[in-house]
Amino acid sequence: MKLWNTIYSATSQFSGDQARILAALWIGLPLGTLSHAGFLILFWALGYPVLAFFNIFSVMLFAFATWQLYRSNVSWAVYGCILIELPLHAVLATLYLGFNAGFWLLVFISVAFIPLYPMLFRTVRVIIGFALVLGIGAVALVAIKNGSIYTVSSTTSSLFLLMNLVFLALVVTVIIVSYDLAVERAEQAQQLEYDRAESILLNVLPARITGRLKSHEEPIADSHKDVSVLFADIAGFTNLSRNLTASNLVSLLNDLFTRFDASVEAVGAEKIKTIGDAYMVATGLEGEKDHAEIMVDLAIAMQKSFEEFRQKNDLNLKLRIGVHSGAVIAGVIGKQKFAYDLWGNTVNIASRMESEGVADRIQISAETHALLPTRFEAQSRGEIEIKGHRARECFLLN
Repeated sequence: MKLWNTIYSATSQFSGDQARILAALWIGLPLGTLSHAGFLILFWALGYPVLAFFNIFSVMLFAFATWQLYRSNVSWAVYGCILIELPLHAVLATLYLGFNAGFWLLVFISVAFIPLYPMLFRTVRVIIGFALVLGIGAVALVAIKNGSIYTVSSTTSSLFLLMNLVFLALVVTVIIVSYDLAVERAEQAQQLEYDRAESILLNVLPARITGRLKSHEEPIADSHKDVSVLFADIAGFTNLSRNLTASNLVSLLNDLFTRFDASVEAVGAEKIKTIGDAYMVATGLEGEKDHAEIMVDLAIAMQKSFEEFRQKNDLNLKLRIGVHSGAVIAGVIGKQKFAYDLWGNTVNIASRMESEGVADRIQISAETHALLPTRFEAQSRGEIEIKGHRARECFLLN
């Protein structure tokens, strides 16, 4: 497990194609160094000098390639082991020791590694793979026809064949493990991106809407008979903004709206949008019967948050809040940068409750007042003119 974690960490900075071959090489190159060292000793002991001397070169190449890999330097030596050394080793050993020794199997290690190579086009990989298979097939036919250059007993040939089969199985296992590591990393990265996208989506749209959007429902539109809508606006902010830098302006609004967001989340309301320094919220979109009560509690919490914000930043600003209850239409509009929004007379009146209200007070309509329990005290302002609407009775919360 520690080995897999080391390999995973070492290759995590690379892209999919590079990560796959690096994961395989991290295991394959040290294994190749040890196996060629074993062949060197074995060939020398059995009296096969040509093959022994060739394995001196092989051990040096694999050791150098392993060192380069551990230094995160994927040099020509790394690829030379697979594309040059193994095919040459297979050819020489097959000609000198015969077909039955099974050294021609080494070519299939190269063939197994070639599909992992990110620097080669897929067509080139296929061509190289076919060329290696055809080449070793021709060499194997020569060995079958002419026999081996060295005299090799049947027992020794069988042992060589067993060794080569085991070695090939180990390499195939290494490649499978490298793919497994790459797939695991890809799945984790995909899950991370999915969670990030889901988080962004939930910040833009209500949770109940995101599922419908992902199921390709069009259009997303709902009628709600009983909701409450709140608008809040900062009186005096436009004049203040003229003397603020862009960074300070955005920082101030972000500070305030973050406080409002926390209050909205605490009562389970739905933030709809911000428009400049105005803030819009709705309750009752999920069928809450006490939507007016929730909204007024939220308005009071927003007043407290605004007072803390004002004192912290030593600002001479005031907050107007307006609330109205009634029916709305809700839905998602747009294909790019889509938005969840509300429409209808209720929205317009709620906006007028704010704009025609009193600074640092919460103004509510008669419809909202009628839905509130007795724990809320409100003072009637009588009927006031509402731009674009008939005169209507309004209340200021005490």
